[in-house]
Amino acid sequence: MEDNGFSVGRDRRALAREAVALLLVAVALVVLIRVAHPEELWRRIERADGWWLLVGVGCEVLSFVGYIALFRGLFVRDVDRLGWGASADITLAGVVATRLFATAGAGGIALTSWALRAAGMGVRETARAVSAFLALLYASYFGTLAVVSALLLVGILNGAHPALAAFGLLVGAVPIALALAALLIPGDLERRARAMADRRPGRISRLGSRLTTVPAVVGEAVGLAITRTRERPALLGWSLLWWVGDVAVLVVTFAAFGDVPALGVIVFAYFLGHVGNALPIPGGVGGTEGGMIGVFAACGVPLSLAVVVTLTYQAISVWLPVLPGLAGFISLRRRVVRWRAEDAAVQPAA
Repeated sequence: MEDNGFSVGRDRRALAREAVALLLVAVALVVLIRVAHPEELWRRIERADGWWLLVGVGCEVLSFVGYIALFRGLFVRDVDRLGWGASADITLAGVVATRLFATAGAGGIALTSWALRAAGMGVRETARAVSAFLALLYASYFGTLAVVSALLLVGILNGAHPALAAFGLLVGAVPIALALAALLIPGDLERRARAMADRRPGRISRLGSRLTTVPAVVGEAVGLAITRTRERPALLGWSLLWWVGDVAVLVVTFAAFGDVPALGVIVFAYFLGHVGNALPIPGGVGGTEGGMIGVFAACGVPLSLAVVVTLTYQAISVWLPVLPGLAGFISLRRRVVRWRAEDAAVQPAA
């Protein structure tokens, strides 16, 4: 990341590693398609209803409306520059950054942090604000996964093996428990750690002092997310809209190919399959797809249907927004240049 703009330096070795990874993913997809019987895949594609796919595009647009509204609602009170236009630019530009570095959205997080710093936030405020945004956004994700997994586990919903449902419950409940535990962290934890490092100088003490920053920021972020949600309950609604809109894309994609599994299975496979997005795969290609296809197959969905629906969903949800994302990135760069020119004009006067 450079001071005059958002850029990511990648040497030839890094590019070579990404090329090899993409090649391996392509080979894996070809093998998967072969296993799923190509003739059956083509029959499903030929019978697809294009109107449902257009509805899916509309659902994805609605999902992004929720994301942009959540971003603006959370940050505009801290930085008045972050109106609807700037929030849309940062959100859409984050799509491109996430495609480049998809590991748990690392690219989008880095770009968002850069944009907030350019808008006038300090380093610590930016870390806390971005962490609060992620806490609020993913509270809906992990909460929904935990609830749906629990309903599948006790038998209220059907379609998933109890062991798989138990795993989903664990994946959903543990992050929520850790986030709530972070609220118990003392507010002066960093000060205590620094004081201890001063009394007992040494490499371990200095490392411990630095590491306490992470739980301290997490605790502040969760507290800030809860406080803002109490002040503006609509923020939780916007967070849910982001996920509901994206799940709706998956539902209508199934409808486009003729066979729609139980809604509980779709929601479960969506949220548990997206855990694959945390894998450090270039462009995020393969992690989510493999996870969702695997969960669908484990829940009894025909493999050919799972493959064609998942890949079509990814095309609508992941790759289609890249074009407006590029436009958003260009617009954001211009905004940042203008913001810095404004700040430079104010500093001499001050």
